[in-house]
Amino acid sequence: MDKGKLGRKNITIVVILAVLGQIAWGLENSWFNTYTYDMITTDTRPIAIMNGASAIVATLTTFLMGTLSDRYGKRKPFIKYGYIIWGFFTAAILLGEAMPTPAAGAAMIVVIDCVMTFFGSTAYDSCFNAWTTDISDESNRGKITAIVQIAPLISGVILAGAGVIIDNLGYHFFFIAIGAAVSVTGLIAGSLLEDAKDLKPSEVSSGKDIFRDIASAFSRDSIKANRDLFLILISFSIVSIGFQVSYAYEMIYANNYLGVSKTFATLLTAGALPFIIAASFIGGKLADSGKGLKALFVSPIAFAIGAILHGSTKNIVLIIIARIFLYMGYFLITVTATAMFKNLTPPDSRGRFEGVRMVFVVLIPMIIGPQIGSMLITKFDIHPVIYWVTGAVALFSYISTAVLAKSRR
Repeated sequence: MDKGKLGRKNITIVVILAVLGQIAWGLENSWFNTYTYDMITTDTRPIAIMNGASAIVATLTTFLMGTLSDRYGKRKPFIKYGYIIWGFFTAAILLGEAMPTPAAGAAMIVVIDCVMTFFGSTAYDSCFNAWTTDISDESNRGKITAIVQIAPLISGVILAGAGVIIDNLGYHFFFIAIGAAVSVTGLIAGSLLEDAKDLKPSEVSSGKDIFRDIASAFSRDSIKANRDLFLILISFSIVSIGFQVSYAYEMIYANNYLGVSKTFATLLTAGALPFIIAASFIGGKLADSGKGLKALFVSPIAFAIGAILHGSTKNIVLIIIARIFLYMGYFLITVTATAMFKNLTPPDSRGRFEGVRMVFVVLIPMIIGPQIGSMLITKFDIHPVIYWVTGAVALFSYISTAVLAKSRR
């Protein structure tokens, strides 16, 4: 396979797996919480436990299964069977209702969510993401990254109708339908998928102690050998922390401070969608042309302008403009940094380094960002300060980006 040409088949597989995978993640992030509250218990503590446990499982799984896929030199079976079982456990969340008490039902949901996350992270976060790196090169990795990063937006549009489906057909139909779609996608697209011909069993991961292999990604020698890669992840992580300060409370802010409905609040972000897609492809093009560093300098300031404006007005038109800048900045750095990271990933450790990426762009931001937002809300109630801090935090990314620019001169 000529990596310079991704081919229609590979692009189709990427789109299908990315969109269905993000639908499954979107369902888990939003509707598992709502289902637990509506059908099991109004105690929100199980929801907090579920979200924290899921983030930890996702990161550890990506490390473990990514390293295993490196070791065996295969992504296909992990993706195919991961998606099939992922879909099954998406529907299995309904078993929570079969438990004798609300506490037992909540515990069952937490366990099922963690198992679902294990197979989802195996299939998507580690092996699918590593496969997109395997089949691409520096001339088109930005393009394929843009496609993958736009998938959450597409899935978000699709899931926007989830409330209507649940109101009319119930949670059982909704979860079973989505679960079946994910499993069928894994069966069909996973069967058509082909591993890159140059993917070989990793010599780095040939030892018996796989956990030592995982830990070695953060060794002094690894950080020194992959200095630019880690600097890129640090810049991306800082902006992501800023993003999570307000994103976790975006709907609450819209309802309680702006005074708009959930439906209208969704439309506020939808209005920015064309600009977000444009920013994603611009970021991909810059990365493919070797100009990704420019995007790392532009995106935080665009992001910060949007965040500060968002917290400085209640005017709906200005809010839409603010979200255009905020989300354009975020997706610009997301696509560019991810493509640059993939270009610098050691060829024999791509699966393992997807775990490294998860630590910086998922685990750390999702632990620190919402906690900052929660502390601000506790002190100031629902207040624009969460958006001002969102913008301010992102600007600290210029420290690591400046160091990166100096090292690449």
